[in-house]
Amino acid sequence: MENLKKQSIIMEEETTEDILKSLDKCYGVTYFRNKLKEYVEYIRLKKENKINIGNNNIILFCDNNSKEYEKEVEIISKILVKENIIEDDRITIITDLYTLRNAELEKNKLYIIDDENKIDRKLESIIKKNPDSIFVVIIKDSELMSKRNKDNLLEMLQRNFYWELKIIEPTQEEKIQYIKNIAKQNGLKINLEDWMIEAIAKDSMIELDKTLIKACIKANKQKLKEINIDCFDCNDILFKWDNPKSDKKSQYGLRQLNSLIGLNDVKEQIKKILSYVEVDLERGGHGRTMLHMCMSGNPGTGKSTVARIIGDILAENEVLSTERIFVEVGREDLIGEYVGHTAAKTKNVIQQAIGGVLFIDDAYLLIQGSDGRRNDYGYECIATLIKEMEDYRDDLCVILAGYPEEMERLINANSGFKSRIQFFIDFPDYTVEELYEIFLKQLKVDILKLEKGCKEIVIEYFKNEVKLKKENFGNGYLVRNLVEKIKFEQAMRIKEKGSDNLRTIIPQDIKNVVDKIKTV
Repeated sequence: MENLKKQSIIMEEETTEDILKSLDKCYGVTYFRNKLKEYVEYIRLKKENKINIGNNNIILFCDNNSKEYEKEVEIISKILVKENIIEDDRITIITDLYTLRNAELEKNKLYIIDDENKIDRKLESIIKKNPDSIFVVIIKDSELMSKRNKDNLLEMLQRNFYWELKIIEPTQEEKIQYIKNIAKQNGLKINLEDWMIEAIAKDSMIELDKTLIKACIKANKQKLKEINIDCFDCNDILFKWDNPKSDKKSQYGLRQLNSLIGLNDVKEQIKKILSYVEVDLERGGHGRTMLHMCMSGNPGTGKSTVARIIGDILAENEVLSTERIFVEVGREDLIGEYVGHTAAKTKNVIQQAIGGVLFIDDAYLLIQGSDGRRNDYGYECIATLIKEMEDYRDDLCVILAGYPEEMERLINANSGFKSRIQFFIDFPDYTVEELYEIFLKQLKVDILKLEKGCKEIVIEYFKNEVKLKKENFGNGYLVRNLVEKIKFEQAMRIKEKGSDNLRTIIPQDIKNVVDKIKTV
């Protein structure tokens, strides 16, 4: 009984400022907290008759990926009690507006309209008949609201609800800090690479909590003092890391581009395109321009990867008319078997790509043929392609890719190419340092780590290959080949000699491979 009295005293002593301060420790409520402070200032001024416009009603927007809103509603209720706007913190949830259309509600009481699916113009009449009641309407689906906006329902809400508070999904940085705090609260350390923590933090807060609960259970079950990779499903982490659907802000493509090693010229060209689109839209234009590109570079320099990423970026930024069309073709998809057949095939492929990206890999084969000989049907294809590039210049991005010398011959095969292609992008060979960065990135995919002494062997191997560079130097393919052979070497060592450490590469694994494959 004594404890209950103490709790009651503490509750009575808690001020509005204490309640607002408690939000500083919460995640994803920065906007909510700042707007709520403004709301408190307003109701205080209104109570003192220093302001006489507006009302106390609130629209509470909830991000689809955020947690439930009950806590925020409880905070609003507590503040209204502390400020003597409502008599107690009892909340009434309204789910059927029809039955209340002629009803008189209690004064100085908080009412929650929980289900926006049933919001209609009856709400306006209910609010007007009950000016001394406080209403909070919960909007949980932004897409639904955008549809309703067409019918002026949002306008009706904003006419009667002067305050808009938002609960949004916490930022990536907030969620990373949340993961670290949860581990600390449970007496555990975090022993994960930064990229793994970032991948886990891509989840919504609800899913993130479930993931952390499982990790804590595994850590305790194995009597660990830390949360490490063994506390998670590795495949799940990799999926989150490389899955565009896990990027909530629809900038997956741009993040992927920026994460690529080197390629500064490519990144700069994409920035120019996006800057143009943004400025043109601000001028009142449609934000579209001719985007055809020619990519030249040796094997393994990332041309195909970048082309696919550009498809994502153009779609995410609505540069072209469709959400996502990426048509990837080669010579056999465009060249016909007889005169007249090629033009029809080429037009058919282009029609599939309108509103998106048409990517022609090894495009020089259009005039060369798969056997290396001149291909006359290829010139028919090029003539058709150039005409269509012009006709659909505002709603089609054609990307041609291939090796430098061969691509130069292709562009010179028809003078129309140079006037149609807006961006000529060179993909240089990777430096030794860049090759090593790619090497580490590929190890990350398999959640493998290097023992001390490995780096020097790998760097020396790359220096040798760059110095003795042959024609059509392999670049990324060179790295991929090295990584695959090292993984096989590691697996053989583990099976022959036995080891519990399945995720560590030792110097001897690399040395055995390099001695066999290095250029001499």
